[in-house]
Amino acid sequence: MTILVTGARGNVGSEVVRVLREGGHEVRGSARDAAALDLPDAVSLDLTAEGGSEDALRGVDAIFQYPTRPNGAADFLAAARKAGVSYVVLLSSPDVWEGAADNPIRRGHLPAEAAVAESGLPFTVLYPGWLMGNTRRDWGAAIRAGGPVRLLSPESQFTPTAEADVAAVAAKLLTERSYPGRMLAVTGPESMTQRAIVETLAEELGRSIEVVTETRSEVLARRPEWMPAAVLEHLMDVEEAAVGRLAPVNNTVERFAGRATSFREWARAHKDDFAPRR
Repeated sequence: MTILVTGARGNVGSEVVRVLREGGHEVRGSARDAAALDLPDAVSLDLTAEGGSEDALRGVDAIFQYPTRPNGAADFLAAARKAGVSYVVLLSSPDVWEGAADNPIRRGHLPAEAAVAESGLPFTVLYPGWLMGNTRRDWGAAIRAGGPVRLLSPESQFTPTAEADVAAVAAKLLTERSYPGRMLAVTGPESMTQRAIVETLAEELGRSIEVVTETRSEVLARRPEWMPAAVLEHLMDVEEAAVGRLAPVNNTVERFAGRATSFREWARAHKDDFAPRR
């Protein structure tokens, strides 16, 4: 059985590849540039383009699908069904149901969910919690430089979720195909405030990290170029709404793949990501 992992360079996709390979499964990874993948079976694939998926789909039984815009990869899924694929696991986002009904992340993910539901293929949709790797992406540079972590709402609560745990659930579904036609939220084991997340990182790094509260205008002023302003506005809405309430916690990881990783365990394993660069 060959499993195609799209978005194999991503934080979750790369972990899906690792988990499947460690389990002895045949894995084909895809990215827009296959040369960027360190895999024996890697293919170039652009899910937003029409056609060109024949090589990627040849001999594939199941697909881990990264969400794509603008059409949710409907053409790709039609080709997958024609090629004999029998199961799809789609990575989506809890922003599908959080925040305003027309929030930009929801608008981006709903076409992918609709496409897989209408494809005629058995599927499962995964909604991961607040991914632990967000700390590396959003705070890593500041922490490595010895600076503060700047937050809009330090007391907002999220459920830090390890990418490896999401991947383990996905791998179980891809190999056992045990939950067709369902949606699964995947969370870590505890709700934490952003301040507590920073404090946990500081404890594991053995040094203090200051938390600075910013206004919405200040957050927008340092918006990274790759993030649309509308997306950041939505994320700030979600962050403000998460103050004073526990984030959802469930047992999906335990049910499908074993014990969920705590944020402290993740921080301990990724200390080098936050160490000063030499």
